[in-house]
Amino acid sequence: MSSNMAYTAGEALQILSFEVGAQTYCVPVGAVREIRGVTPPTPLPDAPPYVRGVINLRGQVMPVIDLSERLGKGVAQDSARQVIIVVENHDDVAGLLVDAVCDSFIVPADAISPPPPLGDDFNSPLVSAVITTEAAMVILLAIEAVLPERKIALAA
Repeated sequence: MSSNMAYTAGEALQILSFEVGAQTYCVPVGAVREIRGVTPPTPLPDAPPYVRGVINLRGQVMPVIDLSERLGKGVAQDSARQVIIVVENHDDVAGLLVDAVCDSFIVPADAISPPPPLGDDFNSPLVSAVITTEAAMVILLAIEAVLPERKIALAA
């Protein structure tokens, strides 16, 4: 992952927070390309259940990920506040469908903790860190794990 998108332990981090259901999540601002209104995606056959389809963003076709479904919370209910956060990781670009954008702010290093161990049978690759603010705890998502896996083509 390139340095503008990764969380480096011991450093402050600028984040963009947003709501999915009743929970607040965030991603590093360096991974965000833009925030846009919801465009109905074109469904793709055999796509993972959390991929709503694809949209064309100024000539670039990209998947739209229902972040609620991706996080195991069920299909997101359509609402007027929903937006698509366009994120990138290396050459991969995708839209994250979220319920609402909250805020963008800088988090000091001492407010960022690694995810706690939850046992041998559970280790979520989707969680990069847990951020403690005065108001709540916010989950920092690992962009590279949220995006659909890209299958590497084998040479014939």
